[in-house]
Amino acid sequence: MKLLIKLVWKDFKRNKSITTALTVFLFLSALLMAGGLRVTGTIISSLNSFNEVAIPPEYLQMHKGDFDEEELEHFVKKHDYIENSLVVKQLNIRNANIIYEGETLEKCLMDNGFVVQNEGFDLLLNMDNEIARVKEGEVGVPVYYAEELGIKRGDVITIHEGNFKKDLVVSTLIRDASMNGALTSSKRFLVSRMDLEEISSHMGEWEYSIEFLLEDGTAAAKLERDYMEEGMPSNGVAVTGKLLSIMNNISYGLVAAIIIAISIFLIIIAVLCLSYIIRATMAEENFAVGEMKAIGFPKKEIISLYQMKYVVLSLLAGALGFMVSVPFGNFFSSSVIMYCGYGTAEWMKWVYPLIGILLLCLFVMLGCRRIIKRNIKNTVVELMRGEENTQKEGHYILPDVLENRNLTIALGELKCKWKEYTVIFFVFVFSSFLILLPMNVKNTIENPSFITYMGVGESDIRIDIQYSDKLKEQKDAVESYIEKDNEIKKYVLYKTGYVQFENSDGQWEYIRVQSGDESVFPLEYLEGSSPQNMNEMAISYLQSLESGKKVGDKMNVAYDGKELVFTVSGIYQDITYGGKTAKAEIDFDENDVEVYIVYLDVEHGVSIDKKTDELRGILQDSKVTPIREFVSQTLGGIVSNMKLVEGAAAVISFLLIILITVMILKLITAREHSAIAVKKAIGFSSRDIKIQLGIRILAIQFAAIITGTILANTLGEAVFGLMLSSMGASKITMLVEPVWAYVICPAAQIVIVLITVVVSTNVVKYYHIRDQIVE
Repeated sequence: MKLLIKLVWKDFKRNKSITTALTVFLFLSALLMAGGLRVTGTIISSLNSFNEVAIPPEYLQMHKGDFDEEELEHFVKKHDYIENSLVVKQLNIRNANIIYEGETLEKCLMDNGFVVQNEGFDLLLNMDNEIARVKEGEVGVPVYYAEELGIKRGDVITIHEGNFKKDLVVSTLIRDASMNGALTSSKRFLVSRMDLEEISSHMGEWEYSIEFLLEDGTAAAKLERDYMEEGMPSNGVAVTGKLLSIMNNISYGLVAAIIIAISIFLIIIAVLCLSYIIRATMAEENFAVGEMKAIGFPKKEIISLYQMKYVVLSLLAGALGFMVSVPFGNFFSSSVIMYCGYGTAEWMKWVYPLIGILLLCLFVMLGCRRIIKRNIKNTVVELMRGEENTQKEGHYILPDVLENRNLTIALGELKCKWKEYTVIFFVFVFSSFLILLPMNVKNTIENPSFITYMGVGESDIRIDIQYSDKLKEQKDAVESYIEKDNEIKKYVLYKTGYVQFENSDGQWEYIRVQSGDESVFPLEYLEGSSPQNMNEMAISYLQSLESGKKVGDKMNVAYDGKELVFTVSGIYQDITYGGKTAKAEIDFDENDVEVYIVYLDVEHGVSIDKKTDELRGILQDSKVTPIREFVSQTLGGIVSNMKLVEGAAAVISFLLIILITVMILKLITAREHSAIAVKKAIGFSSRDIKIQLGIRILAIQFAAIITGTILANTLGEAVFGLMLSSMGASKITMLVEPVWAYVICPAAQIVIVLITVVVSTNVVKYYHIRDQIVE
């Protein structure tokens, strides 16, 4: 063992640059694997602990207007699968009436309601994950606003309308299991009962959140069906616990998935590099291996000798990766910790990464053993003659006239030795892919056209008229104003309500249907097209999956006591309302309309922001939002996390490019020592040889950048679509920033490689033919 360690140490000193580069490769693989699993462990621990205390509802129905409380109580008692129920009374206040640091919250997309602390379940927690309590004159502010607006404890929130004004001191930040993340469009402020009664006497509109906990094994769909069939209060949106979980946690899980995916790619690249280095090393050590086999060294000992180096490297890289993954994982876990807390299952943050590191080390060791075993299987004579290596050398013929000798020779050598460059090609492809994918994802989400994945066509401004006793009057007022506004180019009004449809089991389920002219702001359909007549219905991707309906199939629909038959005209993507919606020309009764939504485009040259402010001032009972801001705020958490991933991916990619270039050039110059010396003897300068090596590497990089860019725009779309498929979008079209994707990023990669080639090939000036003659 002592002899093995000495031999390994001697090899380390002889090949410092290659060993260092390989160690960094393995370190990055270990870091990302352990870091991604630490983020995963933190997410699971935080969410589980948070939900254990907060106890979120498994079904939630919003309702505006009066209802019969006794009838609701009777419904709960009659259905024994309901474990518990709760009616949360919430005072909705317009954003224009909530002031922070001299500005209203009018630019915020969220609907804001003021509540008192619940009893039993759906508890609002403070930042220590304890049940939050506030005194008179105090307010608990959603943690969302702490992140978006910088609100902190001790700040003052002012509620103002007319002559009424009330200042509330922020005493705590609120974590809300039902309405935590950006994807949930409502937020709750916690106040005392006295303050709520005082505020309600001057402003606001009451809304009720009717919530349920179910017995184990009971599906939320069963409760939803019974609830709607028995006519329970439902003037508002209904949400299942599963959907709440997806909306609150999608951005955390997306980051962990991307980090782990990157680490898997890195592990594959590291093993490819190992394979290349081991084969290159073994080719140079053939004679020594033949000697050892000739004097009786057991095959097992020879394998152990050459494997020892890589065992030490993988263990060292694994240990370093595990240690650095702690701050790395904590950094990328900061969002889930802020919204959900640290969690109580601390072991998950340590055990998951440790298991990942151990599996990585085992994978590397077994891979090394397999490669070494394959390379020493030749006979003693073959090994000592080096016959196999000689047979694999390629050859090329020089033309009679060398117009550009460096280019001709470089491309000729590349042609006959292309296998040596397979690894660097794949690393360059991966690096280009890794830079572009997070960038393209972020650009896609930030682009206003991303609204099409929310089930509507692209437009400039959205107006929400929802859940009000004066819904029709508000709708008429909006339409009347828009029709007279010459700065508005076009608009469309959609009304939304619920109908029943017969599922594959013959049971009737409720589905949210949007009715309006789909031709004004057309959607891209996955299959088929929008409804063209009264007998057609388009359904969302997830609704199609769940119901098994395809384009051309019939759907039995019940509304207003009548049973109708629709033909499925098309399937579209929608990540709102759990991804289960439909579009059809249904003449809803005014009392059955849940919400009106207006989408509009302004004339060319009209400022969208100014028009938004103007509409907000006039249509004070409606919520007016620019589409760009709507997408940004709805997916804000995902965008901010993707920016972090984008930066980390770029740094890792550039580091990979430098490392692989240094490593490959070291191996090439070592293996071609004699060929380089001969070239210099016949008149090639050190500069010529450096140019030839540079041309080889750059030719590989050009091909790799093109391949990586194509993969980012094709495979990247598939990967991103897979991530969003659980929300209702299966096919995403990546929106590329051409200057960054096709000019700046490739140029940065080429410049880095050029600098690395210049520095790494300086060694050729020391190569001389006399050294080869002496040898």
